[in-house]
Formats: sequence, C-alpha cells, structure tokens
Amino acid sequence: KIYQIRTVVVDAGHGGKDPGANGRRCRLREKTMTLSIAKKLGSILERSGLRVIYTRSNDTFIPLSTRSDIANRAKADLFVSVHINASRSKSLNGFECYYLSDATDDNARALEAFEDSSLSMNEKASVEHSRQLDKTLWDLTLTENRTESSELANYICDSVEAGRETDVRGVRTARFYVLKHTNIPAILAEIGYFSNRSEEAKLNDSAYLDRMAEYLAKGVLNYKKEYERTEGFSHK
Repeated sequence: KIYQIRTVVVDAGHGGKDPGANGRRCRLREKTMTLSIAKKLGSILERSGLRVIYTRSNDTFIPLSTRSDIANRAKADLFVSVHINASRSKSLNGFECYYLSDATDDNARALEAFEDSSLSMNEKASVEHSRQLDKTLWDLTLTENRTESSELANYICDSVEAGRETDVRGVRTARFYVLKHTNIPAILAEIGYFSNRSEEAKLNDSAYLDRMAEYLAKGVLNYKKEYERTEGFSHK
C-alpha cells in the first residue's frame, strides 16, 4: 500500500431546501456559511497540491447518501464535512470535531438528529443506500478508518487551538450519516455556535472565516505529512 494523501472530499453541510441552522441576529444561514468555508478550505488545499472534490459548489440540496457516494466513488483519501452548530444553551460556544463511533453522549445524539434530519427530505435514496450496504464490510471499514479519523480530528483541533481564535471543545464522537456511510477516514467539523451571541458576530466576519478555513487546511496538511511519514501511523 502506498501511504499518500492525494484527494480530499470537502463537504459543505446542508444546502438548497435544507438551510441548516440560522443565526438569530445577523440572519446568517448555515448552508451559506458552510459553502463559503468549504470553498476557502478547498482552495487552500488545491494550492498545496491536493486534488479537491466538492459535494456541492452552489446552493443545491445534496442528499446525505449522495455525499457519501461521491467520496466512495472518487476513491478519495479523506472526507471533511463543514458545519455550524446551534444549541438551546446560549452559553455554549467553540469548535468541535467529530469522528464516527458508537460511543456518544446526549449532546452528540441531539446534534446527530439535527444534522441527519435531511434524510426525511430524500427518504427513498437513504433507504436504498442502507439496503445496499454490506454490514460485515462496513464493520471492517469502520475498524480500519477509526484510527485515521481520530488522528485527523486531533490534528484539526490542534490547529484551531493554536490559532487562539475560539475555544476548542475538542474531539468528539457521533454517528452522523455522512461519516457512517463514507468508507474512508472522515470527520465532521462544527466551526462554531450560531446560538452564542459573540460567536455569531465572529461568524459574520469574512476575515474570521478565512482564518478558520486556514486552520482547517493546516490541520489536514499536518495530518497528511505525519500520515505519509509514518506510513499510516504504523511507525508512530
């Protein structure tokens, strides 16, 4: 096996008829913000020599099953999904990075329900996708990719934390559909909280979004460097 990272799928969360979360004061929409950050992230990765595939490049509704299929058919090396969080608690703020695991908590379960809610908008496709999925193969893929996904999430969190722009709530685990059905190392990044007044103001600043995209890209590139150096972390 050649241990190289060449292709990254960048997934802008939500889109089209699925707006995602909404800002209360600045009237920001998650689907718009995630697309902006995804494009900025992709551009940086491309300038660094990586091939980037976007699950969407405009305000289009893309079913969750299709997002996973895009990554799987492309035989990409990494999957990075960009989202913005919201909570009933106005005090919650900060950056979170998720990878797939059965170990989860109440906050993660609530977030899963929200992020996976668009399944009902295209239920037929999601059901068909589930029927075609071989459970044994999925279990093997999950086991193989979990270490890499965890490492990628940690590198990204470390990069964001080094930027000192926002609190980093750390690496977390959940069962998001796009992570569960993508058979390569995959993470889902929650950039911040619309429901937090000060953080919503930050997210309304294009320069701040530029910097967050840079931190995400640096995390991916740091992961790439170490993954290739250690031949898939086998010599770490």
